[in-house]
Amino acid sequence: MLRKFLIFVLTVCALPSLQAQVLLQYGDGVIDHGYGSAGQILTSYVFFPVAYTKPYADNQITKVRIGMHGPASNVTLYIKENQRDSKPLYTQKVNELEAGWNEVTLNTPFDITGKKSIAIGYKATLGENDAIGCAANKVSDGDYVYINQSSKWSSTGSSLCIQALIEGENMPQNELMIGRLTDQVAPYEAETMTFNGTVRNMGANDIDGYTLRYSVDDAGESVYQGGAVPLNQLDTFSIEIPSTVKGVHLLKVWVDQVNGVPDTYAGNNNTEAHLTVKDIRFRRRVVCEENTGLWCGWCPRGMVGLEQMKQRYPDSFIAIAVHGGDVLEIDRNEPYNYAKFTDSQLGAPSCVVNRSFSGDPFYDIQNLYSMAIASENHIAYEMTAQWNSDSTQLTMNSTFLSDIDIDSPQYHAAYVVTEDSVTGYAQTNYYAQTPEQEFYGWEQKGTRTTDCYFNDLARGIYASYDGELCSPKSMQAETPYHHQYTLKLPPTVSDKRQVHVVGLIIDHLSGYIVNAAYATPLSEQQMGIARNHSERTVLSTEYYDILGRKLQAPQSGLNVRKVSYSDGTVMTQKWILRK
Repeated sequence: MLRKFLIFVLTVCALPSLQAQVLLQYGDGVIDHGYGSAGQILTSYVFFPVAYTKPYADNQITKVRIGMHGPASNVTLYIKENQRDSKPLYTQKVNELEAGWNEVTLNTPFDITGKKSIAIGYKATLGENDAIGCAANKVSDGDYVYINQSSKWSSTGSSLCIQALIEGENMPQNELMIGRLTDQVAPYEAETMTFNGTVRNMGANDIDGYTLRYSVDDAGESVYQGGAVPLNQLDTFSIEIPSTVKGVHLLKVWVDQVNGVPDTYAGNNNTEAHLTVKDIRFRRRVVCEENTGLWCGWCPRGMVGLEQMKQRYPDSFIAIAVHGGDVLEIDRNEPYNYAKFTDSQLGAPSCVVNRSFSGDPFYDIQNLYSMAIASENHIAYEMTAQWNSDSTQLTMNSTFLSDIDIDSPQYHAAYVVTEDSVTGYAQTNYYAQTPEQEFYGWEQKGTRTTDCYFNDLARGIYASYDGELCSPKSMQAETPYHHQYTLKLPPTVSDKRQVHVVGLIIDHLSGYIVNAAYATPLSEQQMGIARNHSERTVLSTEYYDILGRKLQAPQSGLNVRKVSYSDGTVMTQKWILRK
């Protein structure tokens, strides 16, 4: 598998002796910015492994071009097998370099054997800050800098502007190099995945067409037919493979033919990548516990941030809004309080994701989610919630399992009762102070406004913030384990139809949430709430957005539907409309 993709500029021209020329470099030939400090002595190198020099065996480097962002003096050119070698293969005094491209003709052309790697560099005293020329792209083999005064290696974070002109009568003709493919993880519902790659014409003639072959897990071969690739040009290819069988699958791709004949050099013809298809049972759900309060004037942005994330990731993002210091705070005298969390926060709005990553629930939440969803997961978890006959109690049944054996697991289960569409409380709103600056409609609300809904409002966490032990003394892979918990509905709940339960599996040793589940208790009929629907009619249906603003019709994203009935019942429902 090629670990790095080399970016070449190939300039080929016909000479009287039928020689050809190739300009070999990292980057695109543009001096984008500089590196270094005035007076500093630096030695800069680019490195070309054997896989990239072998196609040019029996040809010569005749010139070296050095791109500078500023002037330099006391310049010496070096060619080595490796940039860290103490003894160079070739040296030449250059003296001065000016800003721009400087062409150095070698006193003795350097023979390319194709059996050794080549590092090309120069030592220079910088005449001003940022004198070393750098390209915009970053390629690690094109970015080795030795700081002579401190005898340390460093990096510019980009690619150095150093080019080698290769000439000769034995230049490769039908030569195509394939670039590196990126490993991928398939989304749970995906049936196929597409791998995109590039090939580059490294030879001395145009390519009218090429053929790639590929295999998955070495089971048979398929063909990809590519088109024309002119001199010094890239072509892109796309290969689609199935992604329905769980496990890690190996995709191999290689160059088969170029212009109808075998490729000149096979050393840069192969690449591969892995496709990971995860077991859907082990889908990770990310829990965001937010610290908020009615007194907090900036907390509306937390409300907006969590609603946006629920719309963006409806199947994997779970929000819990925890109030502190106001009337919506859970009674600290109750065992199901959230004081341990709110007391640990330095301010609001703030949040903790999976109890491992913390930040702002608006500005940081996407990055926090991305880190949490990408972390390794070994616990599959599902949960149901059910009302008792008079809807005063909830019983949760959890099932969890591991894909590996675990000795002495310390998993705890906790259950958070949340409520949606809570309204009638005055939220402090600093965004009203700058009505000319739009912020999702909050700039149009009052400095203390009741014109909002509180969703995912924590009403209690059971049996406590840390939960209770739910795992056995040891867990065997693929063995289901169960946990049941019954709780009395907290008296602060205002509408049982808006109640949800978040189940948490917590690693008690680390304190992290390893997985979670979100459940709505059984339907209205199953809840045992007696209503004769046949005797009532719908009086009105209204639609609202996530901020409580009335809509003429449902819009793409999260909507709230409010239905008023003739018996005085008002039902609200949240749902996501995808267009």
